[in-house]
Amino acid sequence: MVDQLDDQWVDQLNDHLVDQLDDQLVDQLDDQLVDQLVDQLDDQLVDQLDDQLVDQLVDQLDDQLVDQLDDQLVDQLDDQLVDQLDDQLVDQSVHQLDDQWVDQLDDQLVDQLVDQLDDQLDDQLVDQLDDQLVDQLPD
Repeated sequence: MVDQLDDQWVDQLNDHLVDQLDDQLVDQLDDQLVDQLVDQLDDQLVDQLDDQLVDQLVDQLDDQLVDQLDDQLVDQLDDQLVDQLDDQLVDQSVHQLDDQWVDQLDDQLVDQLVDQLDDQLDDQLVDQLDDQLVDQLPD
């Protein structure tokens, strides 16, 4: 009977120890699995956040670059437009001045020619009249 009790007691102890070891092993495995899952989730979350941050940064940099390029292009186009307008205005002004100058010269030349012709005609007329008057005088 003592043997039987000893055996029972040893079995119970064994069962108890096995249960404890099982519980400890399950707890350790649980902890390990939880740690692994947390690490994996952490890695995934970090990767996602990294991707999001990179995307945001790229978008911001793209926007900044586009804005800078826009500004540069607008400045260049403004400069070109101002240059073109300047050139056109200068050309128009030069043409207007040229036209005015030519008109003034034309007027001056016409006045001179009219004066010369008038003088010549006056001289001729006076000569003719002189000749006629001289011819009419008695000899």
